[in-house]
Amino acid sequence: MKDEAETRARVLLVEDDRDTAQLVERHLRALGFTVDCAANGEQAILVSQNHLPAVVVMDAMMPLLDGFETTRYLKVRYPGYLPVLMLTALDDAEAVARAEAAGADYFLTKPVRRAPLSEALLLLDRLRRAEDALEVDAVGAEAEAVEARLAVAGRLCDASLGRIAAAHLARLRTIAPEDARVTALAARLGQ
Repeated sequence: MKDEAETRARVLLVEDDRDTAQLVERHLRALGFTVDCAANGEQAILVSQNHLPAVVVMDAMMPLLDGFETTRYLKVRYPGYLPVLMLTALDDAEAVARAEAAGADYFLTKPVRRAPLSEALLLLDRLRRAEDALEVDAVGAEAEAVEARLAVAGRLCDASLGRIAAAHLARLRTIAPEDARVTALAARLGQ
C-alpha cells in the first residue's frame, strides 16, 4: 500500500501574487506535496493537462481567467473527485456563493494562515483518497468516504460556510442516506 505522503503527491497552486504563491508553495512542500504552480486560470488548465493534481489551491481574482471559472472548468473536465480549495481575499457571502456554484470544496480567506491551510489540505487529500477508493469499490471505502466527507463538512459548518458544506451533504446523501450523522448534518444545515 502507498504511504500517505506518496498518495498526496501533487497540488496545483493557482495564484497570481508572487509573494503569496511562494509562501503557500513552501507550506505545501513542507506538508509533503509536489507543487505545480500557475499564475492564472489559463495556465492552470494547461498544467492540469500535463499533471492531474491531487488537490487544487485556487485564488479567486486573477487575470485572464478567474478562479471561479477555472474551478468550474476543472470540475467539468475531470469528472472524478478533484478537490478545489478556494483561497481568496474575498470574504463576503457573494464570494462564498460563487465558489460553491463553481464547485469549490473548501473556502479559506487570505491572509494565508498556516494552521487552517494545513488542516484544509489534509482533510481534502484524505477525502480525495477515500473517493478514489470508493470509485474502485475497495473494502471499507464507503465508511472512509463518509468519515472523510463528514470531517470536511463539519469544519465548513464550524467556519459558517454552510453553502459549501451543503454540497458535501448532497454527496453524503448518495453514499450513506440512512447514516444518522448525515441526518444530523442536514439538520445542522437546516435541510
